[in-house]
Amino acid sequence: MPGQQVVTAELAMDVPLAAEPRATEGIANLVLSTSDEGTTVHPGAEMAEAMERIGASYDGSCGLTATHAGIDVPRSNLHEALELLAEVVRSTALADDDVMRQVAQGRAGLAQAAQSGPALAGLAAARAVWPLNHRAARPTGGTESSLDAVTPAAVRAFHEAMWRPAGGVLVLAGEGVSSVGAEAFEDWTGAREGLGSEEEPVRAESGAAGNRRRVMLVDRPDAVQADLRVQALVPGRDDPLWAALKVACGALGGTFGSRLNTVLREEKGWSYGVSVFAQALRTGGLATMGGAFRTEVAAQALVTGLELLDPTSRPLEEAEVTAARDNAVGVAPLQYDTASSVAHQVSVLEMAGLSAGWVDDHMTSMASVDADAANRAWTELMSPAVWRIGMAGNAAELAPALEGAGFEVEVVGPGDLLG
Repeated sequence: MPGQQVVTAELAMDVPLAAEPRATEGIANLVLSTSDEGTTVHPGAEMAEAMERIGASYDGSCGLTATHAGIDVPRSNLHEALELLAEVVRSTALADDDVMRQVAQGRAGLAQAAQSGPALAGLAAARAVWPLNHRAARPTGGTESSLDAVTPAAVRAFHEAMWRPAGGVLVLAGEGVSSVGAEAFEDWTGAREGLGSEEEPVRAESGAAGNRRRVMLVDRPDAVQADLRVQALVPGRDDPLWAALKVACGALGGTFGSRLNTVLREEKGWSYGVSVFAQALRTGGLATMGGAFRTEVAAQALVTGLELLDPTSRPLEEAEVTAARDNAVGVAPLQYDTASSVAHQVSVLEMAGLSAGWVDDHMTSMASVDADAANRAWTELMSPAVWRIGMAGNAAELAPALEGAGFEVEVVGPGDLLG
């Protein structure tokens, strides 16, 4: 990437959240968040000082697809940065005090999520979408009980068993990186030892049991609005209609001029904005409609939103599809304007078995989507029967309104999702 003097080295490891032992979920994030707080070579604050000396920053993420750990650094210091990244990955100390501090931060994150309407609505929708034994049905950072079960020894054991190179990929992005070797990782070998219990892929038609008229409602007595998430399992990147599905979602709720925003925001005045989007997962994908609504109109908004999401309501028109397609293709370059964003996208694609060239092919496919293709994707991949509903808000007001609108309501508390 000529001109990108701040370069990125991102390592994607074949350690999805499903690799965690059920009893200690959250442990994958704990390993990642503690990994740069000292190594056997640079204990404690020495690692932070070593990073600072070369102007490097370390970051990462754990998700349903993989664990990503990366470093950003000026091009002139890339060799030293790779050595530090390899050191963090291979010989992080995971000291007792550091691990327990991260456990405390994890608990604080759960306490914060318990007060967040959007977070609770998302967790409720996930619980409705996925089978209960699926990792995606539970918080990515673990629950209160699973964090209570974590010990520093368990964190170190997870790192030793799981942070291995087999199935992973190291991506370098920036100016002149093609001439850089990865000698720092030469002696890093081994495959995962499999502490966790990974689940089988879930197809769109085989998700959580239930019907689309059922709402999992998280009670927030003091809430002044209702947060809504409506989700459905859909096919992923390997489906020939994926590009058309992305455009269809954009036409439905991708911009302020999209169909749901036109009705729910502009005409009804029920919300500041509604979104509809599809995201690819390790296998398959997930479509989401989300927004926040005034409590007194939330049930009506849900009814209207589901009607608008129904492909039998009114086919997408060519003008709607053209606007969504042009917006998606037009903003795409902004998503890849830094070495960091490019490295992450390439690592995600590699972990999905796809090459970096997939992005260009996907953009070409999106640019050719017309109303017929978008409507076909909408009709075939987002049937009303696959949508599942999560909502967070004042249950005393919302439950009667939802039941009056014909929904079956299950009221839960934040602790039922986070405990």
